[in-house]
Amino acid sequence: MQRYPPFEPLFHHFEVGLSPYNLLIECAIRVQRQTQDSMNSKQNVKNPVYVIDDHPIISFGLVEMLKDLAPYAQIRQFSKLSDAVRELNPDAPPALIVTDYCLSDVPPGSFVRLFEDFFPRVPVLITDNSVDVMRELSVNKLDRFVVFSKLTPFYRLTEILREGLISGGFHTPMPTVSPLQSQPRHVAHSTIGVGGDRKPLTVKQVEVLEYICSGMSNKEIADTMHISAETVKGHVKDILDRLQVKNRMEAAAFYRQARRQNYYASH
Repeated sequence: MQRYPPFEPLFHHFEVGLSPYNLLIECAIRVQRQTQDSMNSKQNVKNPVYVIDDHPIISFGLVEMLKDLAPYAQIRQFSKLSDAVRELNPDAPPALIVTDYCLSDVPPGSFVRLFEDFFPRVPVLITDNSVDVMRELSVNKLDRFVVFSKLTPFYRLTEILREGLISGGFHTPMPTVSPLQSQPRHVAHSTIGVGGDRKPLTVKQVEVLEYICSGMSNKEIADTMHISAETVKGHVKDILDRLQVKNRMEAAAFYRQARRQNYYASH
């Protein structure tokens, strides 16, 4: 009898206390992900996604979020528009561009013209909603340009990126929810932090780390988990120590990488 692949890797969750109800939810999520990846494969979306931003932390964060939403997308990072233009393959233009407005090689007021010249018809998400951006876009009135603030809440930002990927031809990635609706989807705690001198995280620490990845502050995590902010602060310190990372961003990146490895191993 053939076993259905997405269910096999879930049995270890019983060891970390995942309830049967949440186990069924996890099964449904994995089935949907497998269907999504199959659809992406059939669609054969070979066109890459461009991220153009000269701020390394912002660029890194955007790339990680895009990887979470579309694991098989080819993502290229650039710090200048000219670098992206040099990389451009006319036979396979980018399916989506996520870019800052204030790029060092883009003169003021010429952003839309340059993107129209080099990347016609490509959906563009602009990580800036300043007055200058809105003024230039209002003159040109092009629907393919979408603007949002870098301070956009995490769950809304993922929705914007998801909609951008859809407009670029990708099959609908997994929908996101607001922090108030989110429920942790644990990667088994024994798989987080293993390697070298790292200690594995506890189930509670993985839960805190997942909320960190969703962009929540210590206070928001404390309110959600019904514990004190000081307790969350202690968990965060212990997480950083166990993973041997310097800050919350590095911890989130480490966790996303571990989650993707777990995801690929289960497919």
